[in-house]
Parts: sequence; structure tokens; C-alpha cells
Amino acid sequence: MRLTSWHQQRLSRALGRGIGMGIIIRCVDGEGYDLALPISRRSLIRRGRITLSVNDFASNYLTMKHRVSITMQNTGLTDIGNVFVRVYGDIDWNEPLRFGCGDTKVVKKLERDKCPLNMCNLVFDLGKSMAPGSIFDYNYSFNLYYYPPRDYFSLDILNNIKYVSIRIPRSYGINGRISLGDVELTGYGSVRTSISRKYNIVHGISLTPPGVLKIPIQIET
Repeated sequence: MRLTSWHQQRLSRALGRGIGMGIIIRCVDGEGYDLALPISRRSLIRRGRITLSVNDFASNYLTMKHRVSITMQNTGLTDIGNVFVRVYGDIDWNEPLRFGCGDTKVVKKLERDKCPLNMCNLVFDLGKSMAPGSIFDYNYSFNLYYYPPRDYFSLDILNNIKYVSIRIPRSYGINGRISLGDVELTGYGSVRTSISRKYNIVHGISLTPPGVLKIPIQIET
């Protein structure tokens, strides 16, 4: 305010827009703001949807497919030609990760010996360069195991996320039930939950890195 002589409301709007674009971040101690460096490599997830569905189940586990759809904006100063994808947890090693962006389709086998601590860090070519300011979509899917009575789904916040919804089924089989515990968020942003006829839904709004969104999943067999 001192440097710009702007009204507080105008300054707050400008800072909020900069955070949404990934150009500005809040300082770790919560006091003040700074530039997100390097700006040339920043990107914004405008909208994300993660949908879990039960593929298989037994008395002591569920296997759930995760379908991830991302709408991303290049908020940097240079072209983007690839995206980073992280998968971790109790991975179903028999099911490959399937990635798609436009006409580009990739099937990637997940290998235990290349994923220390069950964490796979992957980079996928988009098939073309995305210019600064451009908006593009990509998607991928993979399988994880979940174990009753309580397990977790976690989302690492590696990019600025304007909005993401995570949909987790409420039931499976004949009598199986799934509910959510108290959702935990480390970092900045807000989270709320809702319920539809088929899904438990977690809504993440204006999430900024670094952070983790942790969702306890309670499984009744």
C-alpha cells in the first residue's frame, strides 16, 4: 500500500489475481507476499476433477480406479511442452497409467523398482508446445488399493489450483459403504465437503503450493 498508494480493496484484488495466476505466493509465515520464482515455469490448474470408482473388492481391500482430468493454463513466460504427474500410495502394479492430451495417448507401466517408497514421478509430453497464456486439457488414470476400516487419499499441491473436486463413491457391492473423515489441508486455500446421490465430494478452492490435501476414507464391509 505504501509503495503503490492503492486503496486496500484494489490491492487485495490485485494480490488475489496474482495468486490465482501463480505469479504471487503468500509467505510461509503468513506475513506478506512474494513473487513465485521462477515465473517462467509457473502454471495454474484452473479446474481439476478426480473421480474414484471401485474396480474390485474383497473382505480386506478395495481396488479403486482414479480418473484425473485437468484444465491448465500456462501462466509463465515460455512455452510448456510437458507436464509432471505424481502417483503414490498402495499402487496396483498390474494396471498401467494411461495419459491423454488431445491426440497424444500414452500407456505407461508403473514399475515398483523405479518408484521408491511407492512414489512414481512421471513426465509426459503434451504432443505440442503450449504458448504463454494458453489453456489446455489433459487426463490420466491409475489404480490404488485401499484397506478397511480407514485409509487415505492424498493430493500433493504442486501447482496453484483454482478449483478441484474429488469424488469418492459412497457405496460398493451390495452392502459396502464408504464415508469421509475430517479432511486435512496443509498450506493455503479452503476446503469444503458435500454429498451427492453417488459420491462423497471434496471441493478444494484456491490451493497454493506447497501443501497436501489429505482425505480419510472410512470403509465399511
